[in-house]
Amino acid sequence: MRKLTELTNEGDARQMVDALLVAGIDSEVRTREPWEVWVLDDDDLARARQVAGQFTPGAAGSEVARAAAAIREQRARRQSRAGRRMVQVADQWRDGPAQGIGPVTLFLVIGSVLVALYSDFGDPLTMTIQNLSIEPWDSPEFLGKVRDGEVWRLVTPMLIHFGPLHLVFNMMWTWQLGRQVEQHHGSLALIGLVLLSEVPGGLGQYLVTGPNFGGMSGVVYGLFGFVWMQARYAPRRGYHLDERSAVLMMLWFVACGTGLLGHVANVGHAGGLIAGLLAGVPVYVGHLRDRIDAPEFTAGTWASEHIRGARRVVRQFVTPYVPLWFLLIAAGVLLFER
Repeated sequence: MRKLTELTNEGDARQMVDALLVAGIDSEVRTREPWEVWVLDDDDLARARQVAGQFTPGAAGSEVARAAAAIREQRARRQSRAGRRMVQVADQWRDGPAQGIGPVTLFLVIGSVLVALYSDFGDPLTMTIQNLSIEPWDSPEFLGKVRDGEVWRLVTPMLIHFGPLHLVFNMMWTWQLGRQVEQHHGSLALIGLVLLSEVPGGLGQYLVTGPNFGGMSGVVYGLFGFVWMQARYAPRRGYHLDERSAVLMMLWFVACGTGLLGHVANVGHAGGLIAGLLAGVPVYVGHLRDRIDAPEFTAGTWASEHIRGARRVVRQFVTPYVPLWFLLIAAGVLLFER
């Protein structure tokens, strides 16, 4: 929320709010004389200044007032219908086909389930595991099978899962996150993100621990990093990931990285997270550019006048750079695993 201007007449301030609304900009009148007009969305500030520069009190006031009233009435009708649609929207979020489950997400889930069943949930004695691992577990040659042409081994370890809980956890997040990427960016983008998350992290894991690893976790953290960036810094694209889920994912990431949970493919996790965050860099750069163009804590902003103390420090110096903190955590896990 940013202060746009102030006027000495309340009627003029209300007219400006109507003119801004007709231009597609939400604003409101705050305080008493002088009457301040505040723009609700910081991204609209530059355009609001253009509207304010062309604003003449009293000019076409009744026409603008009628148009603004019609917009408010239309919004009120939509809001009344929104309550009736809440159950339907919740069902669409829960049920994949209603939201548009894509073929790549479906393949990842079905493929992982079938491999889990055929391999008795990751039994290394089965040919399924040995054929899908980056290398047979007893192979003394570095990437021998891959260099012989079996390049699929760079990707297929993600389909291997060691136990039902491992499978259920990864499939739940693959379902929730993968279908969002496929719905909003398309199947090819999801394929690219899966490869970017799996291949470098898998190679790194192989270098550190050898071929005895598997699971969709690296891909899941790649999807998490990308979806989190989109939901946080480009919310209009339609991505959704609540803060509680993000915190839980990062707490689990750190817990695995400590080594207290046993043998975990932490390099794969970290590689996937880094890949997902890097794939989301464009929207983050756009966010930082907007902050530079319209700083939150400058004279006249709502934040500078109402946010104080530790909350201001966090809001000004920590929150804007959370992706960098995530990258540092992932880098710390990689260094710990070396």
